[in-house]
Amino acid sequence: MWVDQAIFTSLSRQGKAGYHVVARSPGVTDSEASSLATWSPSHGALVVDAGNRTSVSFHPLSSGRFALARTCEGGAEYSGRGGRQIYTHALILDPATLRRAHNQPLAIYRDALALGYFRRVADPSERLKPVELGQLHRRRDPNLFAERARELGLNDLDSVKQQLLDGRFVSVPCAGDRITLAECILAQFPGDFALSLSFATSLQPSAVRPFRLLLLSAGGNA
Repeated sequence: MWVDQAIFTSLSRQGKAGYHVVARSPGVTDSEASSLATWSPSHGALVVDAGNRTSVSFHPLSSGRFALARTCEGGAEYSGRGGRQIYTHALILDPATLRRAHNQPLAIYRDALALGYFRRVADPSERLKPVELGQLHRRRDPNLFAERARELGLNDLDSVKQQLLDGRFVSVPCAGDRITLAECILAQFPGDFALSLSFATSLQPSAVRPFRLLLLSAGGNA
């Protein structure tokens, strides 16, 4: 299956400076690019630690499609403000693509990561090509993922699940692998409900990025 892609980061390009969508494939509309820019993290929003060097996020776009994104640190921030560039590479998925993967965005993430699609490019082309993903994704076993969640320190998985079912916004602290823990939590939900669960790992909380599920550092900040 072929999907569109886009990159949001801090580059000076064609009269634009600072954080913006610097590259996208032709199928990504202006409206989707604007929506992606709203949800994507900028300077200081990513917190890395020994167990988490990247963030993964999943959220809806204005078109009805979804963004599945990997955020990492880049080189030194060119603007001179200090720190490192934050680099987000997103795949744009439609509901049918997600259904073929049994509504498992993190299964698609691991597939794309293995294929090399999320590699950071210092100076990406402004016009990206769509990329082809695999089509075989096994259904997750909730019981196996529940056990893995407990190994990662989440002993109140049922409480987290109920809060999400009730429509609440949930933050879960985790000192270990937060991407795997997010996968464990998402595995507890059947069918299309998983698509309503926007989530992010290792990002600072923000009012403009209303993720339903945030996986935070053990100290309480993403």
